[in-house]
Amino acid sequence: MTQKPMTPGKPLRFSVIRVPFFLEPDYPQDFEETNRVRLTRKWGGEAGWNAQKARHGLKERGEEVGIERFDLDRIASNTMASHRLVQWITRTKGPTASEALYDLLNQRHFVEGRKLNDPEMLADAAEQSAGVSREEALDFIQSGEGEDKIAAATRMLRQMGVHSIPTFIVDGRYQVSGAARSDEFVRLFRDLERSRDIKGTTLFAEALGVPEEVLDQGIEIAV
Repeated sequence: MTQKPMTPGKPLRFSVIRVPFFLEPDYPQDFEETNRVRLTRKWGGEAGWNAQKARHGLKERGEEVGIERFDLDRIASNTMASHRLVQWITRTKGPTASEALYDLLNQRHFVEGRKLNDPEMLADAAEQSAGVSREEALDFIQSGEGEDKIAAATRMLRQMGVHSIPTFIVDGRYQVSGAARSDEFVRLFRDLERSRDIKGTTLFAEALGVPEEVLDQGIEIAV
């Protein structure tokens, strides 16, 4: 769509907003447990958890793209601080920077087992990936700024009936739920490109305080 558009000279442009979603919305700020304990509890015991792993095949799908392991004993915690940080970087540095931060946080948490409520880890990741100083990121994390925006987006998700992730909302109209493979998105994007019926709607920008000029930047895709 961007490299090989159906209409020469008219590629599609993409903006992506990461919308905050809480897997455990009732976690207190200081609550922690291992992911293994969390998932065993969530799926009603070892048998239920093993059945869920078999259905999703996330380990195998990770291996397909070079992820050798997920740390099952990583610490699950309240993720408000990490959500706030990603949204702050989106608003101030743009979606390309926030995607870089999001990717690094995924590496830190899922592979390395780092905690997403650790201000020091979050600030280091922001400095490494998003072009802000560690001190500036720490000041933001400790300020509590942006919690109202996270709450507003969470209310919108509930009103839309979104109860699980990943859920992708494309052009403000089309929902793709679950860990869909790339060909499903290619089909949807090509259908939109073919029809030229593109609204350019981003549902969550106002609630999350993302300015129009930030949306217009799009995302720089490495090739």
